[in-house]
Amino acid sequence: MRIRQMGFSSRLKAHKKILTLETLKFIVEYLKDRDARMAALRSGVPEAYASRQGQWLKKHPIVLASLEVELDDRELLKLNKAITEIDRQMEICKDLLGLQEF
Repeated sequence: MRIRQMGFSSRLKAHKKILTLETLKFIVEYLKDRDARMAALRSGVPEAYASRQGQWLKKHPIVLASLEVELDDRELLKLNKAITEIDRQMEICKDLLGLQEF
């Protein structure tokens, strides 16, 4: 019997109207070069699934809505800084909770 771990896309499918950290990271990375596979890789998707996940994420309702907004370079820089700060805060929380291996 094979046990299947709940993967990246399964979590997102369950939350079509909720912006997850994974989806937000994909959006920010996708805006850099419009390459879905590379954006998926940079946002934390394993290499074996990056191409498929990137294509799937491009069709996600929240991603589609976010791509309709015109952003200038200053706003893109602000987004990147916000993601960096979120990652830093997540690491602080993991450290406080003893969850470094997750």
